[in-house]
Amino acid sequence: MKGIKLFVIAMCVSALASCNGGGDAQQAAVPVAPTAQPQPAQPAVTDTAMAQPAAQQAQVPTQALPEAVTAFINQYFPGAAVSGVETDNEYGGIEYEVYLNDGSKVEFDTRNQWEKVECPMKSVPAALVPQTIANYVKTNYQSLPITKIHKKPYGYEIDLSNGAELRFNPQGQFMGFDD
Repeated sequence: MKGIKLFVIAMCVSALASCNGGGDAQQAAVPVAPTAQPQPAQPAVTDTAMAQPAAQQAQVPTQALPEAVTAFINQYFPGAAVSGVETDNEYGGIEYEVYLNDGSKVEFDTRNQWEKVECPMKSVPAALVPQTIANYVKTNYQSLPITKIHKKPYGYEIDLSNGAELRFNPQGQFMGFDD
């Protein structure tokens, strides 16, 4: 129990210090090559029931990420380094969850297209937010940054820094709040 507490504390301290402001899935948390700062052995797994034991983890070096994933990270998160990768074998393809050293996380589908971008310590890159959604948020929540954008079957889910979760249709029209 003491080891778990120390690991959680180390994860929190590391994240704060480095931040700038369906199917049968097999999931593996994957550490990436060490950087100048010590990194936790693996990023936190959000669905522990789907996680594989450490003995079954596979190494995925940063350079082994698909070109589209690497290009996305370089374009929207310049200067951020990959600190960890989780892979999820889903429906005949691989989904990636990429953790960055600035505290951000990006999830990619089996076609290497982004599905979710989380930036808990800063705003999601503005270019990823459809203009109609950006206008709505600016008009109604002027001082609150968007910290998460998630593509959903109904459109988009947006999280604001105050914890509000807003739902929008594919055209960017406000649909309501998420529970």
